[in-house]
Amino acid sequence: MTRHLHAKHELQWGTHLKNQALAEAPPAPSTAAASASASRGMLPPAEQQTEDVPPTPPPPPPSTSVSTISHSSVQLSISQTLERKRKFPPSHPRALGLNASISKLLAFEMLSFRLVDTDSFKQLMAMAVPQYVVPSRHYFSKTAVPSLHMQVSDKIKCALRNAICGKVHLTTDTWTSKHGQGRYISLTAHWVNVVAAGPPADSSLAHVLPPPRIAGHHSLPPVASSSYSASSSTASTSSSGQPHTFTTNFSTARGKRQQAILKLICLGDRPHSAKELWRGIEQQTDEWFLPVGLKPGLVVCDNGRNLVAALGLAGLTHIPCLAHVLNLVVQRFIHHYPNMSELLHKVRAVCARFRRSHPAAARLSALQRNFGLPAHRLICDVPTRWNSTLHMLERLCEQQQAIVEFQLQHARVSRTAEQHHFTTNGWASMRDLCALLRCFEYSTNMASGDDTVISVTIPLLCLLEKTLRAMMLEEVAQVEEEEEDEGSFLTLSGQSVRSGSEGGLFKQQRTGSQVASQGTVLEDEEDEEEEVEGDEDDASSQRGGSPGPSLVRGWGDTVDDDDTPPTEDSLSLPMGSLAHMSEYMLQCLRNDSRVAHVLTCADYWVATLLDPRYKDNVPTLIPELERDRKMREYKRTLIEALLRAFPHVTGEQVEGEGRGVARGRQRSCVTASSSEGRVSMAEMWKGFVSTPQLSAPTPDTERVSRRQHFTNMVEQYVCTPLHILTDGSAPFNYWVSKLSTWPELACYALEVLSCPAASVLSERVFSTAGGVITDKRSRLSTANVDKLTFIKMNQAWIPQDLSLPCAE
Repeated sequence: MTRHLHAKHELQWGTHLKNQALAEAPPAPSTAAASASASRGMLPPAEQQTEDVPPTPPPPPPSTSVSTISHSSVQLSISQTLERKRKFPPSHPRALGLNASISKLLAFEMLSFRLVDTDSFKQLMAMAVPQYVVPSRHYFSKTAVPSLHMQVSDKIKCALRNAICGKVHLTTDTWTSKHGQGRYISLTAHWVNVVAAGPPADSSLAHVLPPPRIAGHHSLPPVASSSYSASSSTASTSSSGQPHTFTTNFSTARGKRQQAILKLICLGDRPHSAKELWRGIEQQTDEWFLPVGLKPGLVVCDNGRNLVAALGLAGLTHIPCLAHVLNLVVQRFIHHYPNMSELLHKVRAVCARFRRSHPAAARLSALQRNFGLPAHRLICDVPTRWNSTLHMLERLCEQQQAIVEFQLQHARVSRTAEQHHFTTNGWASMRDLCALLRCFEYSTNMASGDDTVISVTIPLLCLLEKTLRAMMLEEVAQVEEEEEDEGSFLTLSGQSVRSGSEGGLFKQQRTGSQVASQGTVLEDEEDEEEEVEGDEDDASSQRGGSPGPSLVRGWGDTVDDDDTPPTEDSLSLPMGSLAHMSEYMLQCLRNDSRVAHVLTCADYWVATLLDPRYKDNVPTLIPELERDRKMREYKRTLIEALLRAFPHVTGEQVEGEGRGVARGRQRSCVTASSSEGRVSMAEMWKGFVSTPQLSAPTPDTERVSRRQHFTNMVEQYVCTPLHILTDGSAPFNYWVSKLSTWPELACYALEVLSCPAASVLSERVFSTAGGVITDKRSRLSTANVDKLTFIKMNQAWIPQDLSLPCAE
């Protein structure tokens, strides 16, 4: 009866309930009675003060078994009620979308497949979407994740098919799982796509332009020749057989540097031998590159003998990882510098005491509050990671006041504690070591950036050396000023610091203060004396450039692992000072065979010259006496590379674009000191990337030969004034805009600049794989490990219109 009245007689039923509620409410006192009571003083003071306030509304009616329904609400029909309780079919769009979201959740957050079978997850989904039926874990592990992996692979292959260059650079590394999953090889790819102009958010694969083509080029796809009209349309055929129609005007297009994880190759129980590595790499390059008509280019990896031998078997060119090279230099310094091991052992003992002892940590916290220091815990380093050693020393120096007070209060606790006290020289050595290692940390972080390319290698090494030399000069200048005040002559370890003394590294006519004010560091006088004597071909430049023409090195030259630490006889500064540390670190940097190979390899200098951000400051990295000769040599190397890369260009097909000559070349100096007064690697780099003003070339339209055509093209580029470019994508945007003007040079530059400087991406693959394979997932198949790692690392390549198969 109640349901009938509620459904058929809603208005009357609501009125009845309202009247019933009013009838059951207690009667309110009348106004006259209230006034009489107030006049007799029967009301309390509060009520007497508020007698003019209108009476409060009656309380709400008591709840009944049937709730009151507003006039606007409508009762759901039986069919609607049943529809709400009906589960989604497997092919329902909402169910498919939820399946895709859960698949990405499992891959991105590295969660176990068993999560979807837990009662907690099912209760959560039942509360959020009651109509959704969560598929079993077998659906996600055997259907959803493989389908997601295939769609991401197809999108990467589509982008590779539209690569601007015919070579794709690779990075690789090796790893062994501690959970018994076997041995792995990571393989990543790096290339450049041409995308339509617009914001970065709009440059998806839907806006990727067909790659330009130059017929007959052995490493680059055919691109519009410089003899074509910039407004003409050309039809070409892609590597997949589909015709492309495009215009050669790329002034409004952008270059987008792409990177992707190709494969996490599992070797199982097979060793990391050169033959096994070669087979794994060759199989993946054939699978990814042959269908789209590409070839593997340079391969960036560490200096492991098995990897280098495997690349030799595959006929690939090995590029040493810049971050790994810097790591070896720092590790050599830490292990061989005098008394460094004892100092670090004492620091580790002090930090470990505060980490494992709760009373000591509590006392340190109290001292931090008393001295107003940050409430930070001390850090224990990992000996194999020198950057953690830097962070440990920085934290200890930050808490120096509290540590010294704690050691004074507990000086007589034990003899072991007394041995761990730091002297004034010990604290000074720690601060100097922090200043020294910060330069390498900045360089390593820059080399490991996502947008860092191989053109940064030469400037980074040269400016790192400049920074170390400036640190030496800065401290020596301070000591000289102190000695001059006393009227004495400065001698260090019985040797004068003048140029000409054994181990002298500075010029006699310039002191450290002069160098700091001028913002540059000078070359060794010994190198200059060799140049003055005329022995230019045999003079070895420690800072930049390659030796004579007969000793020019290329990408594929082998490097001997002859890295001997410096000896005390080769150093001239007093031990323990920042200048001595800088000199020792500089010797470690110079003695490294890989660094020497990079600084004497003309291809590295050509890569830096092709980067428009650095090309105007390349001469500042070369000693002044051999600057012109080196620049001519690097231009000649670039021209020879263009002649080999584009053999189809003939003198009858092209016209000379002009012979530009730079006039009034003004070069900026490199800033050597920071705002804090101490040499900073960041300030060095900031001063280096500033671009000087150059004059524009004079056009020339006469018909020239093939070599002269490329010579004019290179000269025009070198002499063209540029604005300051700091964005990581600026070099690619610049060269894409020059595809119509200098097509061959632009294509070659895009090919070279797409190579990374370090193999950090391959190492990140193993970090992700280590998160996928845990103690609770040790039985995960190697195929699923590869797929989950592939999806996790290639999140940017997941299509927006993702569609997964239905769950059974």
